[in-house]
Amino acid sequence: MEINRFFLLLIVVVALFSFSTYFFYDYFVIENIIKLNMSVKVSDHFGLTADSDAIKFGMIKPGTSSERSIIVNNKAAYPLRVVIIKSGYIADWVKVSENNFILKGNESRQINFEVFVLNNIDFGNYTGKVKIIFKKTYFNR
Repeated sequence: MEINRFFLLLIVVVALFSFSTYFFYDYFVIENIIKLNMSVKVSDHFGLTADSDAIKFGMIKPGTSSERSIIVNNKAAYPLRVVIIKSGYIADWVKVSENNFILKGNESRQINFEVFVLNNIDFGNYTGKVKIIFKKTYFNR
């Protein structure tokens, strides 16, 4: 009976610790997350798109590249660490000009995204996602 109480207490302590850790990171560490879609169309000719609702590289030929840029803003009075995470099919095709950097209070910075499509890629539409995470910096690491 004493062993059951011990395991029950252990489970409660682990659950409380897990919840408090999640709460700390969610409320005190992460300031904001911006999620954007990325897309590129591989075709036999070039084409541009001027939409600003996503990172759209337009139409490009295999073996070529395209570049888009965005402006990241820190409207807070304190510095934030900016971390960019790519995912999806084209994540490995995309290079980011800067990642994991400190953005001072009220500072803006242009970030370039360049997609390069290999020669052996079939024609079609390819997509991915990017997360731009703004973290509070209590310690400048």
